Amino acid sequence: MNNTCSIHSSFKHGKNLKVGEFAVIEEDVEVGDNVSVGHHSILGGDVKVGNKVKIGNFCYLKSGTRFADGIDFADYCKTTGICYVGNNVNVRTGSCISKSVIVEDKAFIGAGIMSSHTKHVYHQRPEMPRKQLITRIGYGAVIDSHTSMSAGVNIGDNVMVGYGSVVTGDLLDLGIYFGNPAKFFKEVPANMVIPKPMDYKEHKFPKEMLKNYLPYY
Repeated sequence: MNNTCSIHSSFKHGKNLKVGEFAVIEEDVEVGDNVSVGHHSILGGDVKVGNKVKIGNFCYLKSGTRFADGIDFADYCKTTGICYVGNNVNVRTGSCISKSVIVEDKAFIGAGIMSSHTKHVYHQRPEMPRKQLITRIGYGAVIDSHTSMSAGVNIGDNVMVGYGSVVTGDLLDLGIYFGNPAKFFKEVPANMVIPKPMDYKEHKFPKEMLKNYLPYY
């Protein structure tokens, strides 16, 4: 850390922390061991980060973000609120992990991915129903660059979604999908499937976090 950074006094961190120039770390942030935060990156209040996590340059982790261990979060990536990114997930340049998104362990998120937390636009529309939806990206799934995902979709374990696809519904069956809307193309080769441990438990947001961060869920 250096004198160009703005670090709140409540910040807690483990061993071997590295923080780049002009980084901002707000109130009630906790990070584990061997974490690096790049230049000009912002960790908003109530962000929790595990061990061996690399946060690139010009990133923004908004309040309610939860990172597990071994994550590579590349330059210009952001989260927009309550979300969970699991162990050994790789998120490439410029992707947006929206509030209400859960990314399970060992998933790959390509560059420029866009996700959302609602299907309704509330702006200047007071009569519009307010509803927030949880999106889940499965264990070992691959979401290729510039894919867009509608709010509330579920992508299955080891499912692969091709470049520039638009996901408007659940893709639960193992396979490779692409297109607008994304449709089944072919089977995933056996050697590309990452075995999921028998005792693996999918992440669930605690009720208190849902109450605080997703009031319309």
